Amino acid sequence: MQDCTVEATLQVQGGGVWDFFKFGSGTANGIRNDGNALGAGCGTVKSDAFVPDMLFGIDVSQACFQHDQSYATCGFSRETADTNLSNHILNDCGVQGGNALTCHLIAGAYGMSVSLFGARAFAKAQEQSCY
Repeated sequence: MQDCTVEATLQVQGGGVWDFFKFGSGTANGIRNDGNALGAGCGTVKSDAFVPDMLFGIDVSQACFQHDQSYATCGFSRETADTNLSNHILNDCGVQGGNALTCHLIAGAYGMSVSLFGARAFAKAQEQSCY
């Protein structure tokens, strides 16, 4: 039996765990790769580097951008915005070639996240857009 180091395994497999998940936050060194301000993709200004714009090779940044726009529209329903996010992810995922399991997993993860953690972002966006 041959011993194999972690470094050799990474060379053979092409990277670490994040490469397996094809995870990408869309940020590097505190700035967004697309030139937009932090918070313009998935996540807030503070969480942009940690919330992926890409998961399992599926780019969800456009769905997140549309979700942010809904939150920032005075009087828009948070429930509708969150439901639309999941629906947009499902659609975008299918267009990008994701299978049903992958698409529902990603949409469910993001949908659950905004349901649990989106209240403050929604309130702040509504305050800024309505007053």
